[in-house]
Amino acid sequence: MRYLTALLFIMATLAASAAEQLSLRQAAETVSAHNHTIKAAEEQVVTAQRNRQAARGLYMPKISTTAAWVTLQKDLAIDINPLKPLLGNLDIAPLLGLDWSYTLQRRNLGFIEAEITIPLFMGGKIIAANRAAEAEYSAATAESKACNLAIFTTLVERYFGVVLAHNTVEVRQLAVTAIERHKADIVALIDNGMATNTALLQVEYALIKSQQELRSAQSLLSTAHRALQTTIGSSGTVQPTTSIFICNAIENLSSFLEQAEQGSAQLEIIDAKSRLARENIAIHRASFFPEFVAMAGGGFGHNITNILPRWAVGVGMRFTLFDGLNREYSYAAAKSTAKRVEELKLAANQDIKLLVESLYNKSIDHLNKSLALGAAIDAARSYLDSIREAFRQGMATSTEVIDATLTLAATQIEQLEAAYNFDISLAKLLESCGQSDRFFDYIDSINSTKIEYENH
Repeated sequence: MRYLTALLFIMATLAASAAEQLSLRQAAETVSAHNHTIKAAEEQVVTAQRNRQAARGLYMPKISTTAAWVTLQKDLAIDINPLKPLLGNLDIAPLLGLDWSYTLQRRNLGFIEAEITIPLFMGGKIIAANRAAEAEYSAATAESKACNLAIFTTLVERYFGVVLAHNTVEVRQLAVTAIERHKADIVALIDNGMATNTALLQVEYALIKSQQELRSAQSLLSTAHRALQTTIGSSGTVQPTTSIFICNAIENLSSFLEQAEQGSAQLEIIDAKSRLARENIAIHRASFFPEFVAMAGGGFGHNITNILPRWAVGVGMRFTLFDGLNREYSYAAAKSTAKRVEELKLAANQDIKLLVESLYNKSIDHLNKSLALGAAIDAARSYLDSIREAFRQGMATSTEVIDATLTLAATQIEQLEAAYNFDISLAKLLESCGQSDRFFDYIDSINSTKIEYENH
């Protein structure tokens, strides 16, 4: 079993050396360029931009053209020749000899016409539609921002999840190695008649338990790697090069609350939807006013009668007198929707403040815990060294050595987990403030401390 564990560790080490090494910044750039969810959000922004451009077109004149070639059943004509006998007593013989028929429109004809319509007054509908399109674009932009922020937080969680799992494997491996050395010492003492088999059984039990914990840690590392591959979109193994860290110089709570008020993507989304709801009221209110347009049209034709005019200009008005109270109820519904969104906006402001405060307190708690555990690790390491020396001198038991070894490993892992939780809480805190890009500032800060396993 000992050789199998060592072989698995060597294979994991070789796989890690062959993996693609990426810093957190490089991983973030890769995700931004290839993540499908981010691309979908960007396309939503493009769609909103096109809708905004379409709304601007409502201010412009509308020009349309129509062309046709038509064959009628027969020519359109007026024939009053049958009335000639009634006029026979009149002295108009020369006129009676003429053909009293006239073709108004020949059977075959073709025409092409153009018409221009210019909106003069639409009750404010066009202005409201443009403002609504602007609000829609703002909402799409804010949703794209929120998507990027959320995916970056997920990346931090999974990236450092691999780092945590890797360090945990190393700590567990050290514990196994330390217990194996202690077992060898016990065997030597038994051979010299200075220890009993009971001590050996205790060591073997502790070794089996530590080896099981090592295998569990290796399994978690494999799962963490797959999760990171999914987020980055990589088909191969990714080996992180950025260490878990803590930073004991983060801003105070009031600073984060101010940042959230100004940059929260969720607040930007709800604000844009609030503006959209208000413009929807204006659009429905416009239906209570008449609409005025200027019109002009003209065209050319083949075999078209000269009786018809070739062009026309005018002003038109349209107003709905009654539509079954549809516009009244629609207007009332729009106002109700706007009130609902305003209430949601007030609730969102309170929720964001509460979220920021909660994440800030969690970050501070994890930071303080990691700092405290750092001192505990130094004490646990010193205690282990003293217990080992006392054991060699016959002043300590094998159980005490095992307990001290496992305590050191557990404290190291606990500190890694506290630092990992600090990083995740900090990433979520910055996400809620719309400031995820500042995460790298904390990594590069002179007050930042790497928390990683070191083989002593």
